[in-house]
This record gives sequence, structure tokens and C-alpha cells, in this order.
Amino acid sequence: MNKTLRSSVAALVASAGLMAVVSMPAGASAKKTITCYTLKNNVVKSKKVKAAHPACPKGWSKAKPKPKIGSLQGTGKSGDIDLVVPSSATLAINGSSFDAPEVEATTSGSTGYTAGGKVSFSSYPAAGSGAGRTGITNGSLNIGFSDTPMSAAAGTLPSGVTESNYTQVPYILGGAIVGYNLAGISNLKLTAQEVAEIYDGAITQWSDSLIVNTNGGPSSTVGKALSNLTSNDTIKVIYRAASSGTTYAFTDYLHNAGGDGNAPSGNPMEGSSGIWHAPNILGAANNAALATDINANPGSIGYIEYSYLLIPGNAKIQSAQLQDKNGQWLKPTLQEVANAALAAGTSITPDSFSIVNEPGNNVWPLATYSWAIVLKAQTSEATGEAIVKYLDWEAHYAQKADAANVGYVPLPAAVAAYARAQLQTVTYNGTTLLTQNS
Repeated sequence: MNKTLRSSVAALVASAGLMAVVSMPAGASAKKTITCYTLKNNVVKSKKVKAAHPACPKGWSKAKPKPKIGSLQGTGKSGDIDLVVPSSATLAINGSSFDAPEVEATTSGSTGYTAGGKVSFSSYPAAGSGAGRTGITNGSLNIGFSDTPMSAAAGTLPSGVTESNYTQVPYILGGAIVGYNLAGISNLKLTAQEVAEIYDGAITQWSDSLIVNTNGGPSSTVGKALSNLTSNDTIKVIYRAASSGTTYAFTDYLHNAGGDGNAPSGNPMEGSSGIWHAPNILGAANNAALATDINANPGSIGYIEYSYLLIPGNAKIQSAQLQDKNGQWLKPTLQEVANAALAAGTSITPDSFSIVNEPGNNVWPLATYSWAIVLKAQTSEATGEAIVKYLDWEAHYAQKADAANVGYVPLPAAVAAYARAQLQTVTYNGTTLLTQNS
């Protein structure tokens, strides 16, 4: 083909192509699809945009934004770094039986913390606050739970232990009750002085005139029932037979509200080494055992954490009405426990932790925080990170999700913030573990 012919063919092809383009209908250009992103309430949202020349609308972009880690931490939502740990860890735990319902809800079953299946926990013997403090200081536990923090002022710091080597964080807020087993007698009222005298042996019968008069006198319904007791009139006093944070809160209440001369202590109240002197006594290992013993012994009295009233099988346990500091008679409720925390304020520290007998109306007089204790300088990055992230998750997300369901009051926001600040002091090789995005 000569040069002139090739030029003519090329011109014809070009002309045909031009005519084809000119003859295409409007809008027939190929459409393209892009993905646009935005961050709303710290959650990434996306949508598809399809057009000949697609562009993201105002407030959206082709670049996928990253959520702010700090605002998601402790929420339990996707992006919460509390749910991410570097490698598998199994945490050894023991201590307060006061805490047991919350510990069980947050370390096992469908509501338990797992960090994507990487974190598991030992069984929880609930051997008492003393066991929690001892276990964390002798190195056998990763987390020790205690209703009383380790404090030299409170007499709860084990011998030879330096308090500053440990981080102590509020774990749960709850109330204890004075429970009794007297068939047919409900709405029993007991003053703090009367409870103290029962535990010290000055009052040994339910028909004692002090108790009868507190309940309206011998002509009132309750007073008459007490005066007419023939069986079960002798009071069976049940106490904790091992070191107990619930005992500390109970004796703190008797000291502050009842004017008892014995200083608050978590040591066993009764028995050969006890400083209390009730004659008809029975020792119990923990809150669960004490609740069982009240159930099993008509005429008995004891002190247990409020949540144990919610456990099936404890129906025989009745809760005595107690007086708040203003003299108002109360039955225990979670709202009244919350009122105690409100009255006490948020300046809670390991050296200033008592919230019993706080001023105000409708304030439950026997309320307490419980604490989790961990080693401040961790020896394993994986274990240390699992510890602090579980406790931060529990202090925030699990408080709202589980606490009220098992008989506690969610930590006040300022106390939860204090817990996080304390957890930020836990390190591995000088690095703060709680903020690690492993």
C-alpha cells in the first residue's frame, strides 16, 4: 500500500471514530465507584459513591480515618485497646468473697473478659481479703482482691511489705447487711449498739428488752413476737473465721455507728484469739459459707455482702433494718449504697477508704469499696498488660454491664477515673502497660 493510500485510510478511520464519539448520547460515559469514609462518634462509617467523576461529599474522604484510641478505651467496643493484648496469659486470682459475684461475672462465662480468647483466669476460691493480700505479696497471685487495701494505718499491710511497690485500685462498690433467721419475724430493727453487744456477748437472747424496745415494745407486733419466743431465742452468732475485708467493714461500722471501743479490724472477731466474746458462736470461711450458715441455723445472726441475698437458696435470710447517721431506719437497697458513696465524696485512696456511717438521709451505713491489688513493676509484659487491661475494662465497661445485675453499685465516674490513673502506674521495663496498642 502506497503512502497516499495509507493516509486516506487513516483519515477515514479517524473520521469514523470522531463521528462515533459525537453520536454517543449524553450521560453514557462509564461510571466509576469510590468508597468514602467519615468518623462519627469515634466510629468509622463508609459509603459508596458512583458517578462519572465521583467525589466524596463534605465531611467524607477517600482516606479511612482512625478512631481515637483514648476515647474508646474501656468501652468494650471495637477499637477498645483494653481488648487487645500481645500474647496469651492466664491470670491467678484469689481474695475477697465480697467480690466473688463480680469476679465470676467478669472472668468466666459469656460475660467474662478474654481479649479475643488470649486471656483466661484461674478459678476463684474466694478465700478472703487476707488471702488476696498475702497472695499478691508472696507472688502466688497476679491480682489479689481485698475489701481493705493494704495500709499501715488500717493494720492491713503485711509485715515486711513496702506499700509503694503495689498498685491498688477500686474494684467494686457494695453494701453489707446484718442478716438473721427468725421465722415469722420480719422488719426487725437493730441499732449498731445492739449488734455490737450481740457480738460482744452482752446480749444473748432475741427477747432482750433492748431489742424488744427498739422494735416498738412488748405490745407491738415485732416486739410481742420477740418477747414470746420460746425456741430459737438464743442468738447464734456467726462470724468470719479467717481474715476478712467484710469483717473490717462490719467492725468499722460498729466502731463508728455503735460506739464500740474495739478498733476496726479484719481479724476473726470471735474464738480463742478474738477480742469479741459472744458465747454461742460459729465460724464461717467466707461470705457464701456465712450465708449458708445463717440459712441453716434458726435464731442466727451474721453479716454478709448484699449480693448474697440475690443468690437462689438464701431465701431464709432476712436483712435487719439499720439506722443511717441521721437516725432514719432503712432496708438495704443499691440506691442507698450509692448514696453512701455520694456522701463520702470521691477522695478515696488506700489510706482513706472508709465510707461507713456517712451523713445524710437514706444513706446505707454499712457500705464499702473493695480493691484489686497488683504488683507495680511487672515481670512479664504479656501478663502485666492482661492484668491492667482487664481491670480497666472492668472498672468502666463491666461496671455498667454487670455490676447492678449481681448486686453492686457501678463505680462513680470519678472513682473509675482514679482507678485508671492508678493502673497507669503499672509498668514493664519502665513502659506503661495500659496505653500499649499491642
